[in-house]
Amino acid sequence: MPPRQEQHNLDTKTEQRPPILDQREEGDDIILVDPDLAAKDYLDDLAFMTEPVTIRLQPSTDKNAATAFPVWVNGKPAETFWNGKWTETGWLPVSKTLVVRRSVLEVILRAKIDTVNTQMQGADEPDNRILRFTTPIHSVSILEDRNPKGPAWVSEMTRRNY
Repeated sequence: MPPRQEQHNLDTKTEQRPPILDQREEGDDIILVDPDLAAKDYLDDLAFMTEPVTIRLQPSTDKNAATAFPVWVNGKPAETFWNGKWTETGWLPVSKTLVVRRSVLEVILRAKIDTVNTQMQGADEPDNRILRFTTPIHSVSILEDRNPKGPAWVSEMTRRNY
């Protein structure tokens, strides 16, 4: 059963990376994929990612905020459902209710930016810390998602920091 109220990506806390204490440390930003995916699981995932979801990109508070955002999935412009058919749009308008495929929503939810600051301490023995703070690029509301797995999936995509 779909949620009774809309879901908003800013309601879920984004996972934060730890500070870099030593510049010689190597980050673990490589994600290994299980090569033994069953064909049925793969096809189920593909079907899940092509389901329609109703969303609205929220406007920014910036003075000269963009009125549309570019979204591409695997090299193709984002598709929206309009006038009874799927249309390649590429630029999604802000503050409009849109029906998009879940794969388009995934690109929006996973688009994040890292703000990096260096914290310098100690004059005798410098202890420099590189602090990273991750935030979503887009603020989006999910107005309708008919799949019961949808809300948990949205929370997971929003929480992840990769």
